[in-house]
Amino acid sequence: MKIARIDLTKQSVKLLDVPKGWEKEYIGGKGIATKLLFEIPPKIDPFHPANAIIFGIGPITGVPLPGSSRMTAVFKSPLTFGYGESQCGGFIGYEMRKTGIDFLYITGKAKKPVYIMINEQSVEIKDASHLWGKDTFEVEEILEKDEGGEVLSIGQAGENLVRFACATHRKGRQFGRCGIGAVMGSKRLKAIVIKGDKEIEVADPEGLKEFRKWMQENIVSKLMSLREYGTPAISIVTNEVGALPTKYWQEGSFDEFEKISLDVFNRYTKRHSSCYACSVACGKIRTVNGIEVEGPEYETLYAFGSLCYNSDPESIMKANELCDRYGLDTITAGNVIAFYMACSEAGEVKEKVNFGDSEGILDLIEKIAFREGIGDVLAEGTRIAAEKLNVSIEPVHVRGLEPAGYDPRALYGMALGYATSQRGACHLRSCAYRANLAGLADPQSPEGQAEIVKDYEDFYCVVDSLVFCRFLCVPAIGLYWEDISELYKIVTGKEISVEKLKEIGAKIWGMTREFNLREGLTDVEALPSTFFKPLKHRNLEITLKREDFEKMVQEYKKLRGLE
Repeated sequence: MKIARIDLTKQSVKLLDVPKGWEKEYIGGKGIATKLLFEIPPKIDPFHPANAIIFGIGPITGVPLPGSSRMTAVFKSPLTFGYGESQCGGFIGYEMRKTGIDFLYITGKAKKPVYIMINEQSVEIKDASHLWGKDTFEVEEILEKDEGGEVLSIGQAGENLVRFACATHRKGRQFGRCGIGAVMGSKRLKAIVIKGDKEIEVADPEGLKEFRKWMQENIVSKLMSLREYGTPAISIVTNEVGALPTKYWQEGSFDEFEKISLDVFNRYTKRHSSCYACSVACGKIRTVNGIEVEGPEYETLYAFGSLCYNSDPESIMKANELCDRYGLDTITAGNVIAFYMACSEAGEVKEKVNFGDSEGILDLIEKIAFREGIGDVLAEGTRIAAEKLNVSIEPVHVRGLEPAGYDPRALYGMALGYATSQRGACHLRSCAYRANLAGLADPQSPEGQAEIVKDYEDFYCVVDSLVFCRFLCVPAIGLYWEDISELYKIVTGKEISVEKLKEIGAKIWGMTREFNLREGLTDVEALPSTFFKPLKHRNLEITLKREDFEKMVQEYKKLRGLE
C-alpha cells in the first residue's frame, strides 16, 4: 500500500509505503487512516494547519463488484472537536485505486487556494485561485474540462468555515458529516482531482464472478424498494412506527407525510444513478423548476421535511440542491434550521422563521453558507448556536453532532448507538436501526441491544476499512462476517478468519475511542434530555426510560471491557 504525504504549507509531496504490518493489523481505509490520525498534536484546534485529513481506500475498493466504490476520510472534526470521519460513494474511490496510491495524508495550510491533482504514482499541488468563490458544481465542471478524472470539491460553505461543511463529488455524492469541508477550507484546499489508469487485479477472478452472481441474485430479491425508490423508502416504516423525527424532535410521525411520500417524489424522477459497478442504483436524479438534483436521500427528506414540519416537496429538493452546491451536510443543516424554528416558536429569537416555512428554510441555507446575519451563528452547528443564542430550547446532539432520522425513543438500539458512536449521534456506526426495524431485537426493549450495537460497530469498522458499502451488508442482503472473510480471500488471496476480523474491528473501534479520550471527550456520551421526554406519535406517547438506557449502557460497557 502507498501513502502520499502532502504538506500544503511547504508545498511538498512524499510518496511512501504504508508501514510494514499495518495492512495485516488494520486492513486499510478507516483502520489505517485512524492509526495515522494519532500523528496530529493532541487537542489542537481543528482549523489548525497541523490537523490532518486522511483519505483512504481498502483492498475491496474498485473491484468490479456492487458496493466496492467507497472511500473513507478521517480528521479531527470542527463540529465535535473529536474523532471525525466520513465516507463517500460514486466513482472517486474506484479512480483512486487506479492511481496505485491508497492514502492521502494532507496537512498544513496553503498561502493561496490550491487543488491537488493525483495521477498514477504522482501528486501535484496546483493553483486554485480561479476556483475560489465558486460552488461545487462550477468547480467540478471546470476541473473535469481542464484535468479529466474524478473531482471532489468544497463550496462556499467550506471556504467560510461553516462547521458542518461537506465535500461534494459528482454533484450529489458527499463526504457529508463532521465538517470535512470546513477543514479543507481552513487549509485553502478547494478540490482534489483523481485520475488513474492502473489495472485493478484480484487474486481469484472466477471466485469474484461467483460472488458477484450471488450478490446480484440477493440484490434483485431483497433490495427492490431501495432500487425503485432509493433511501426514502424507509420513511414509510419510520413514520408508521413513530421513529420519524418531526417538528424538531417533538413528534414521531408527520401528519402531512402523504405530501412528501415516495409517490410524490417519483413524479419528479428523471433517471436512476449508481456508483461504480453497482446494480442497486439507489440514487435518484430528479428535476424541479429547471434544476436537477440527486435526491433527496432519506436523511435530507427528514431533515428539511418532517423535522422542519415542511410538506412542500419542491422546497425540499431545492434545499437539497443548494446544500450540494454550497457544500453543506443536510442532516446538520436541517437540524440547526429546525432548532431555530423551535426557538422562533418559543419567542426567543428576533428573526422569526416558523415551522413549515419552506421559503424560510431556503433563506437560512443561503445565510448559513455565506455566514450572513443569523446564518453566522447557525453556521457553528446546533450546540454552539444554542450557547450563542442563549435560549431555553435544548439543542439535540451527541458530542456536537446532530442525530440522523431515527428517533431513539422508538428504536432503543439507536439510543445506545447514538451514545456509543465515537463521531457523535450517528446512525451508520452501528446501523442498529436496521436490526430494530427488521425485528432482530424488540425496538422498545433494552434486551439484546448492547450485543447488537457492539457487534455491528466492530463489523462496520471492518467494512469501512475494506472499504465497502453498508447497504449491501447485514441485515439488508446479509453480507456478514463469514461473507467478508470469503470476499477478502477472493480479492487478496490471503486467508483471514472471522475471529481475526472481529479482533481487528474491535481494535479499530478502540482506536476511535482512544483518540476521543486523548482529546478530552468521553467513551460513552450522555443523550440529550429531550430523548427521555414522551414522544407524541398520533394518539400515543412513546418513551425511552432512563433506567432502560442505563441498563443498555452498562451491558455495553461490560461487553467492551470498559467497566
